[in-house]
Formats: sequence, structure tokens, C-alpha cells
Amino acid sequence: MPSRSMWRDALLAAALVGLGVAVGLGAPSVRAQPSPIPQTDGWELVMRCVICHSVEIAVQQRFGPQGWSETLDRMIRYGAPIPPEDKQTLMAYLLQHYRDPNGR
Repeated sequence: MPSRSMWRDALLAAALVGLGVAVGLGAPSVRAQPSPIPQTDGWELVMRCVICHSVEIAVQQRFGPQGWSETLDRMIRYGAPIPPEDKQTLMAYLLQHYRDPNGR
């Protein structure tokens, strides 16, 4: 299980990358873009995925319960900031909006 310092370091890194991109692009102002995902219960947990990749990469997947569980477990092993108590909420969200119709 990731330590608190790993969580803190991951969040700090994400913030610094975001700041670096905004500064590097020379953007005079940064405007919030509408989220490309449904904002129902659990959507904010998907936003944790953007530490490593875009939201679009995460939500283009289509899995059933086993596929999403295996994918989340793999992302957690890679260091995704998803505590065990949030995994079920995130899975419920992903299954509601991004489920494989064939159930794989």
C-alpha cells in the first residue's frame, strides 16, 4: 500500500506538471474546460487518473466488473492514488458509464 509520502509526492508532481504546462504554453489565462465525463457520484475519483494519463485514455476503455477490477488493481500497483476504500466507488462509476456491453 502506498505510503502517505508517496501520495503527497504524486499529488505534488501532478501539480507541478500542470503548472509547468501552463507556464510553458505561455497561456495568458487558464480557463476551466468542461469535463468530458458524466459528473455523477464517483466522477472526481476518475480525475485522479490524470496524474499519469488523460481522462480520455481512462474512459475510452470498456470493461465488465472483472476487467475494471483488474485494471484498477494494476493502476494501484503502478502508484495511482486510489485508496482501497475508494476502489468500489470508482468501479461503480466506471461500470455505470463505461461498461463493456458484452460484460468482459
